[in-house]
Amino acid sequence: MLTIRGLRADRIAMIVIGSLFASLSMHLFIAPAGILSGGLSGLALLLHYTLKAPIGLSVLVLNIPVFYLGIKKLQRGYIYRSLIGAGCFVAFLSGWDALLDIKEPLVDDLLLSALFGGVVNGIGLGLTFRGRGSVGGTDIIALVLNRAYSFSLGSGAFAFNALPVIVGLVLFDLKLIGYTLVTMFVSAYVVDRVQAGLIRSKVVTIISAKHEEISQAIIARIGRGVTLLHGEGAFSHSSKQVILTTVSLTQLTKLKDIVAELDPTAFMVVSDASEVLGKGFAHVRDDDR
Repeated sequence: MLTIRGLRADRIAMIVIGSLFASLSMHLFIAPAGILSGGLSGLALLLHYTLKAPIGLSVLVLNIPVFYLGIKKLQRGYIYRSLIGAGCFVAFLSGWDALLDIKEPLVDDLLLSALFGGVVNGIGLGLTFRGRGSVGGTDIIALVLNRAYSFSLGSGAFAFNALPVIVGLVLFDLKLIGYTLVTMFVSAYVVDRVQAGLIRSKVVTIISAKHEEISQAIIARIGRGVTLLHGEGAFSHSSKQVILTTVSLTQLTKLKDIVAELDPTAFMVVSDASEVLGKGFAHVRDDDR
């Protein structure tokens, strides 16, 4: 794998592209509509709306103490990648200010601005997270609090993301705060989807007396691996073989057809897999370069 001074090039590419998307979301949809966002970007927007401060400059200044703390507490690789992400984010924001003078929302409907802003921002942040970095701000603060004080990552991120919204309740129209929440929820959903990947996977557990036939059919007709687990019925205490397999969402219907064909009385449980790593799915990458 190509590396640049010890940093993997594919991760750097994802972080740079993600920063580009996040800056476009801010410049094209969120800021022109007067909507806020969470974290340091939200604080930068507050400074922009109230004091006309440039968003890029505000993000840069607010991130300085954050990275000072992060360098002392967090892994060097993550900090380097986040510095790249934050630097690109600030550079793109400043560049758009110089190149594109957008004063009015691109769409008249504030709800559409909130939705588009959330989607584009979610794509950007999701890509930076997949590159194992960030654009600075809330994520670094939450990690520092977690490492230093065992503070919950979720609680720390929520507290700092909520801060601009709480301040906005005092300064702005309640309707705009509502659109801000729409943007934040949409962005969070898209971040999860981008991080997990577009291919959704299902974990399937099957209990059947015809476990051997079903297992062979899954391997031959779907091309997925199968694990047989030894189980015991709690009521009858009879020995059972439990089939465990993971398939993509598009393969699930074919798997159901196989089970229905070979054993209509089989017991099958289907559950979501937030992430699947290994042969046939995403590669396992455990290095922190």
